Amino acid sequence: MSEKDEATMMHGVVRTRLHGFELLHNSRLNKGTAFTEAERTAFALHGLLPPHVGTLEDQRERRMRVLNGRDTAFLKYSNMRDLQDNCETLFYSLIAHNTEELLPIVYTPAVGEGCQRFSEIWRRPRGLFLCYTHKDRIAEILSDPGFDEVRCIVVSDGERILGLGDQGAGGMGIPIGKMALYTALGGIPPEHCLPVLLDVGTDNEERLDDPIYIGWQHKRIRGQEYDEFIEEFVTAVERRWPHILLQWEDFAGVNAAVLLKPAEPAPNIAMV
Repeated sequence: MSEKDEATMMHGVVRTRLHGFELLHNSRLNKGTAFTEAERTAFALHGLLPPHVGTLEDQRERRMRVLNGRDTAFLKYSNMRDLQDNCETLFYSLIAHNTEELLPIVYTPAVGEGCQRFSEIWRRPRGLFLCYTHKDRIAEILSDPGFDEVRCIVVSDGERILGLGDQGAGGMGIPIGKMALYTALGGIPPEHCLPVLLDVGTDNEERLDDPIYIGWQHKRIRGQEYDEFIEEFVTAVERRWPHILLQWEDFAGVNAAVLLKPAEPAPNIAMV
């Protein structure tokens, strides 16, 4: 069942066929202890939640207390990533109400270590990993109905992550973090945002030798193979979403200069 089937928004009311554990495991719809008694009855949540019925304000206070008890920025970053995968409403609300404190946690500088240790904290799918080995299936992957509402993409190939260099698939932390800011601070609905990591391998020996590394354990593809992969991606994106906003993040300078200066800019695709 696609997300479009799972929930529809009508006049500010979310209608969904999900209930019980399925509802609680949907990060977009889960409200945790903020589900009212009536909602708990309607969605078969009694017994699955503690009896306390809280508010979003209560939840923010509880979560900030947890974050303040974490000793390092990375632990706070990891906690926020878990929260995003569990309850997006609280995640975005927390950032919007504690921007000065949490911006350095959900994005720079904490996201740097988050990218370096991304394989340690990866729990649930978020965004798309488009691997070079699946270069002929990009259009098929993008065609999933769950992406019908996408309006903007942040994409990276993980080669120049902040000042940390090549992080391979761990570079996904950058698109995820930037898209979180699009929603929390820019007001763009999360279903309109799609983080993308183009996995063309990595030249980071530490990542290649790491048995828990989640990316393609292969030396980075370059030259014509790389260019053709990028072309395949951009073409598939333009066909899927003719008016998409496509933002490139943390590509190596040698590739970035080429990517941002196409010979004939596509008329319907914005690149920033």
